Amino acid sequence: MRGSHCIYIQKMGRRPSTWACARTVSTFFLGFVLGLVIHIFASLSVELARENALNNDITNDTTETQVGGPWAWGLSWGRRAALTTQGGGDAGRESSVSSQDASLEVPPAAPRVLCYVLTGPTTHKSALNVRDTWGRRCDAMVFFSTKEDAELQPEVLKVQEGYGFLWAKAKAALEHLHRRYPDYDWYMKADDDTFVIVENLRLFLKDLQPQEPAYYGVKFRQHVKQGYMSGGGGYVLSREAVRRFVTEALTMKDQAKCANEAVRGAEDLLLGQCLESVGVRAGDSLDAGGKPRFFSHNPLSLFYKAPLVNRLHWYWRYIWHKHDVGPDCCSPHLISFHDVDARMMWTLEVLLYRIHIHHELQPKGGGAAEGLRRA
Repeated sequence: MRGSHCIYIQKMGRRPSTWACARTVSTFFLGFVLGLVIHIFASLSVELARENALNNDITNDTTETQVGGPWAWGLSWGRRAALTTQGGGDAGRESSVSSQDASLEVPPAAPRVLCYVLTGPTTHKSALNVRDTWGRRCDAMVFFSTKEDAELQPEVLKVQEGYGFLWAKAKAALEHLHRRYPDYDWYMKADDDTFVIVENLRLFLKDLQPQEPAYYGVKFRQHVKQGYMSGGGGYVLSREAVRRFVTEALTMKDQAKCANEAVRGAEDLLLGQCLESVGVRAGDSLDAGGKPRFFSHNPLSLFYKAPLVNRLHWYWRYIWHKHDVGPDCCSPHLISFHDVDARMMWTLEVLLYRIHIHHELQPKGGGAAEGLRRA
């Protein structure tokens, strides 16, 4: 009885010992403190991982150039370019644009891709992870927000902030891109929780013509006759699609065809309606095997067969092309994921770009699996 909980002793009609009560209280307090420490450690671990990755380039197989400036933080990159903006009163302003690693250089004939992210003051830290991972493989990387940030250096739009005003931000961003960055072939829109495999995007785009009015992404079937692209998984617009949206759709009088005067609404749906109204095609991005390349889901939702209840999700009613869930769900030339937090973003970055698998050491017979089949 001496080791029992003090309340239990009281119920048994005995006076609780000071030692038993003190031990109970101290155990509870210790557990609370440990839980708090673990929570703080988990919150900081993503930031520490980002700093470690930026200060330790673990892919040093190629000759690299040390990059200075506010984007470097000790990271060794390949060549670095400065993009001079055009148009407007601030035409002299320059945006620093980093290229992909020297080992991932693309040939000059590859399509020139500008990537842009719609972010906000509360998610600037998430946008920094985009900048420091896949964003540096684009030919240019532009962030749009409604507030200045010395570290992120976004282009500031004079629109109301908030998810409900995303349509206003999307319109202003495309106007800005058309005015100041008109010479790119393709414009890849993403959120600050999207991960894009830029090399696979280039592969998809290399045989397409930027002067054709088209855009591609996660194609949905509701509300727009030709379908429209989901915003979360990202969509890529041709140069001509951007031009038509800005010069024709945004000047249209018929609000039923293009709600260009609205500031609220679903950005992806309203953009799809406007693009359809000016003859921009909602293209298909399936690979040769009929499997999709763009996704509005986290990788954890794709590669492991989910329970039946997952099929009741609204996604399956909207998606234009049905697909499987599991290891064979997707194209091997997959381009994008969505709902990717900072921890997952850096996990994808390291698994895809910083780990080398020595396939040459794997037995040609298939290894243990082949041996089991023979047995």
